[in-house]
Amino acid sequence: MSQPEALLMLPFRKESDEAGMEATAIHVAEILDDLRVAEGVERTLRATGHMPLRAVQVSVCGRVVILQGRVPSYYLKQAAQAAAWGVLGVEELCNDLEVVSGEQGRQGSSAS
Repeated sequence: MSQPEALLMLPFRKESDEAGMEATAIHVAEILDDLRVAEGVERTLRATGHMPLRAVQVSVCGRVVILQGRVPSYYLKQAAQAAAWGVLGVEELCNDLEVVSGEQGRQGSSAS
């Protein structure tokens, strides 16, 4: 499974600018919080017991969770969404999971 993702964008500031340093510290805290949320969602997806959900890619930016990848059924797409909503800190969710069946799913898996 891939590492959780959080988008990292640190503003450029002079070190003597205290307000800038405080803003940077707040931004870093938000990034760390996003990583914590991403890890929580991945852990929750693994805990469902549904093997295809272990391959779901999870990204978080500003407490917005993005689920990406392929699953073999709409049930698993909804199960992934429900599991992610259950994680503390999730404020919004974008379920970009693609439902593929049979040969499509196997071809997509081997191409990755």
